[in-house]
Amino acid sequence: MTDGQEINMLKLEVAALKQQLHTERESLKKEADELMMKKIEHYEKEIALIREQCQIDLLTKDKRISELMNINVEHQKLNGELREDNKKLARQIDDYVNKLRKAGLV
Repeated sequence: MTDGQEINMLKLEVAALKQQLHTERESLKKEADELMMKKIEHYEKEIALIREQCQIDLLTKDKRISELMNINVEHQKLNGELREDNKKLARQIDDYVNKLRKAGLV
């Protein structure tokens, strides 16, 4: 075999190796892309679940806040009524004590 033939064979071998390398590189890129897409899909599903749970939590907390505000309003109303009752009782006691004083019993 002559030097020219050997060089041509080596050039063909190099070209074949380049083609093989290119094919393997493309295959690895495709595999990496598929893995990345699977990860993206997984995390998108996780994010959707977390958003759903957050919505549920917000609705639950909003409902509880509403309940507590209603309780607060009722307590304020009750406190107002109790204060009025206390004022009436205090007046009644004062009136009664004044009657007892006028009668000379106190």
